[in-house]
Amino acid sequence: MTETLLPVGPPATTSSTPATAPVTAVVVTRGLTTYLPRTLAALAAQTRRPLRIVLVDAGESPDQRLAALLEQTVAAAGGAPQPALTTIAAPGARTFGDAVRRALADGAEGPGLPATWLWFLHDDSAPAPGALAELARAVTRARSVGVAGAKQRTWSDPERLLEAGLRTSRSGRRMTDVEPGELDQGQHDARDDVLGVGLAGALVRRDVWDALRGTDPVLGPFGDGLDLSRRARLAGHRVIVVPEAVVRHAQAGFLGLRDEHDEPDARRSHAARRRALVHQRLASAPLLLVPVIAVLALGLGVVRSLAQLAAKQPGLAVDELRAPLEALARPVAVVRARTTARRTRTVSRRTLRPLQATWQDVWRQTQDRRLARAEARRVVQAPSELELRELAQLTTRRRVTLGALAAVLVLVVAVALGPLIGAAAGGARLVGAALAPAASDLGQLWSAATSGWVAGGLGAPGPADALLDVLAAPTFVAGGELTGAVSVLLLGSVLLAGLGAWAAAGAATRSVGVRAWAAIVWAGAPSLLLGLGEGRLGPVLAHAALPWVVLGVARAVGVQRVDQVLSGIATASHEGEDAADEADIDTPVRGNPTIPTQRVGGELVGTPDPTGSLTAAAAAALAFAVVAAGAPVLLVPGALALLVLALCVPRSRARLLLVLVPALVLLGPTLVEASRRGVPGWRLLVAGPGLPVAGTPTTPVERLLGLPADASALVPSWAQPVADVWPLLAGGAVVLLALLALLRGAPAARAVRVGWVVAAIGLAAATLVARIPVGVQDGVTAYGWTGPLLSLAGLGLLTAAVLGADRLQVRLAHQSFGWRQPLVALVTVVAVAAPVAWLGGWTWQARTGEAVALRAIDDDIVPAVGRQSQTSPDASRVLALAAAPAGSERGPDVTWQLLRGDGPLLVDQAAAVSTRVLVGGLTDATVRGPDDAAAEVEDLVARLVGGASGDVAGPLGALAVSDVLVPRIASDTGDASAARTARERLVATLDSTAGLERVTQSAQGTLWRVQPLTEDADAAVTAWARIAPQGADLTDAATAAVAVASNQRTIDTTIPAGSGERLLVLAERADAHWQARLDGRSLRAVDDGWRQVFQVGAAGGHLTLHYDAPQRTPWLVAQGLVLLVTVLLAVPVRRRRGVRA
Repeated sequence: MTETLLPVGPPATTSSTPATAPVTAVVVTRGLTTYLPRTLAALAAQTRRPLRIVLVDAGESPDQRLAALLEQTVAAAGGAPQPALTTIAAPGARTFGDAVRRALADGAEGPGLPATWLWFLHDDSAPAPGALAELARAVTRARSVGVAGAKQRTWSDPERLLEAGLRTSRSGRRMTDVEPGELDQGQHDARDDVLGVGLAGALVRRDVWDALRGTDPVLGPFGDGLDLSRRARLAGHRVIVVPEAVVRHAQAGFLGLRDEHDEPDARRSHAARRRALVHQRLASAPLLLVPVIAVLALGLGVVRSLAQLAAKQPGLAVDELRAPLEALARPVAVVRARTTARRTRTVSRRTLRPLQATWQDVWRQTQDRRLARAEARRVVQAPSELELRELAQLTTRRRVTLGALAAVLVLVVAVALGPLIGAAAGGARLVGAALAPAASDLGQLWSAATSGWVAGGLGAPGPADALLDVLAAPTFVAGGELTGAVSVLLLGSVLLAGLGAWAAAGAATRSVGVRAWAAIVWAGAPSLLLGLGEGRLGPVLAHAALPWVVLGVARAVGVQRVDQVLSGIATASHEGEDAADEADIDTPVRGNPTIPTQRVGGELVGTPDPTGSLTAAAAAALAFAVVAAGAPVLLVPGALALLVLALCVPRSRARLLLVLVPALVLLGPTLVEASRRGVPGWRLLVAGPGLPVAGTPTTPVERLLGLPADASALVPSWAQPVADVWPLLAGGAVVLLALLALLRGAPAARAVRVGWVVAAIGLAAATLVARIPVGVQDGVTAYGWTGPLLSLAGLGLLTAAVLGADRLQVRLAHQSFGWRQPLVALVTVVAVAAPVAWLGGWTWQARTGEAVALRAIDDDIVPAVGRQSQTSPDASRVLALAAAPAGSERGPDVTWQLLRGDGPLLVDQAAAVSTRVLVGGLTDATVRGPDDAAAEVEDLVARLVGGASGDVAGPLGALAVSDVLVPRIASDTGDASAARTARERLVATLDSTAGLERVTQSAQGTLWRVQPLTEDADAAVTAWARIAPQGADLTDAATAAVAVASNQRTIDTTIPAGSGERLLVLAERADAHWQARLDGRSLRAVDDGWRQVFQVGAAGGHLTLHYDAPQRTPWLVAQGLVLLVTVLLAVPVRRRRGVRA
């Protein structure tokens, strides 16, 4: 703070007679502050001296220097009469009013009658020379005045107005009717009676102070003046403002300058101000409205907190939540304040209404301030016409190139995946080696994602894949159909990946050519194309989202490149250079722009230099959550890469921690499940979402070049002569440029090295993951898919390559022609041709169907008769049997699946369940045998296909199997003739099996209805839930039982009373977290093999059942809160456009 007024000398004349109304000036300070000497000097220079000056030290320990300072200051001012001086220590005084009360109680006024008036001053409030005289003159003219306040101006700029009295709205909103920075031109000098005044410079009658018992002990330093003024009004006294009395107020408490902060910041006092406001509302409102105000305070606290988050003020958001809680946590203080006010109140609260602001006043002030801020934002230096033209050229070139890139990628996707796109647009479902049908709606998706129970087969406990949570948003956008969302994400992944890479590359270079090249490389990455071909939805989604993580992180720490041009003639002098390259001002990792030496002195215009963004960090956090959900194996390597980046940037490191939080919370249930299994449990992260797919691992060199699996199917027929090297084209070009980028000097060298470190992390993790078994596919052990890790490695290499190619044309232009130019031209041709040829080859192969194994299914997998049973209240299952030629590589001759929907559904798959078939160490696991539930099914299947003479329909019905299906032979079956023979043999066997009745033969396959051989066919129950007599054989549906209606593995129905003890039997694996209640009474679980069984008894009533996953609610709350906070932080606010000179 700097003093801008001339020093005030001794007054030319001073009052030679005592004031008619004796005044005691009370100055409260906390030790010797920066402002105190000036305040005391201004007090000593008054044209009308107070009778006494009391300096109250409210510091933790008395400051011995204060007494001497007070005496020296008053003596230096000269004049007569000299006021009596007193210095009193009030250690531990919490508020201004508390310090004053202690001083007056300690006899600060000395012997004799106490002063009639008390003049209050803060240590940072310096009164003008005539302030006390004007105040005394005002109160002498009107004996009804109990409180007289001064007009307050700013400390450092005395012409700026702070307040001239204040008022509040009916809801308690404080209004000064003064705009920030408003000049004092006497526009408010006509004010007299007001609702309240600030205590800094206020003159308060002593008897009023004593009657009101001073200020509220809870308030201070905020709201105490308004509260005292309000209670004085209700006690029958006038409260006025004296505009002629001026006090300069530094507002050290309001601006947070009490803790030796260099810069003022009102956010530091926000929590205290909000807490004081809530307390005031509770203390001043009518008694019947206090509960309403308390509830509203909590609700508004949440709303205001969310608004602060949207405004990118997380600290203030916390304050908004804390303030009402802290105010409501002190009910005794509220009661005390209300009691004190009630004892002194002599007039109705309605008398205050003329002094309060109306809602029109509040609206008008809000609009005026909004317009004033908008006008202030326009006061910037406008660029010249030449600069505007150059910036417009950059924008046009960027948009044209982006449009051309998008058109090329759309054309590639249309040519390669046209038949699949057409089928998906018609409602067909996509299936692949790793992709199960997505025939579910939004409700089923949400249930599967949050229930903690994986419903596939006979069910199993475990967390769902986090990918299901991520798919909820696109499913909602797709009209609630998961099929549409999956189709768009898979078939549009090449386009999405290319656009994301274009955006991310813009953080490293503003050259549109380099950005387009990076987009082509990323869109044609082998990990993306091979993953798309097998239907690996999660890894494909992670690949498309990774560039957005990079872009968000770069902007979060403020190292992204921006469009800037040299101002004026300095830019025009370089006519021969490319405008896009000229706009590229080198920005190192530390974010400080480096300008070429030949342009020193030129002014930069365009986008301001980046300084970091909380919004970008939140957006990166959302993108990384998508990445981790699609490929959990990237969670640890991604966190390690962020740690490396944090070590390389000097600022905004805390924002990098925010990037990890949503992913950690989203994968929290999976991480807990993995930790319970010990070291082998980490295979849950490696397995990822989707069906396990067995494959052949690649060599380290192939992984370096980005190949996660055999890519021979991607080699077009016209490239067979170079089939061995063709898959290495795209990756080899990127590696070459990344190696050359290591030759770059500062400031790009550090970023290049970071890219290589990220690549090393991805390659090292891929080497480990390739050795970890994650599941079984048709009897063959499947190992971890390295595609996501190679995407991470490729991202690091591509980052280095882009940084190396950045501004290459400009750098070459500064070199004389020699060997560099031809070499660069050759490398450029190779770097561009290789990824283009690779992507073109994939397009050719995908068009012929050899590179993409995805299939579009138009028809139902389960015939309509079977779907009718599945969707009925019985919630029956369909047993699907597929025959394989004897001795085939698929393992057993017959495979089986229990279907609860139209095929094996995407929502019924989870890594937590698929990895349970493996036992042993992390890298040396073996396949475990089937558990009791699976063994019972396998035994029944063996009896079915073996043509057993006994009745197998009863035990199948006990598994809730109402139909048996032998699907048609898939079109991609290798030996169709042998497969057809095996299928015909199986169909003949089932036709001759007692208890199975063929009901349909259609394009979907052949379906048999399970019909137990009982004398009373109606007594046979094949429902998912049934009530059976205690002691009955629960493995046979022929046992007399009653079906219980269910829906999505829950029960909510009424059951009749029985004749004896009964059991509720579920055709589902038992688990301790199944909860059943009859008329609100918990039912006891009974141990009866692998089935979940409850003791019901003979009584009837309302029966409910559901699965209550452990810690389900806390995780949902945590995930919801983190998502809400992150989304609010990520929502961009309006950009304030300006030009930096």
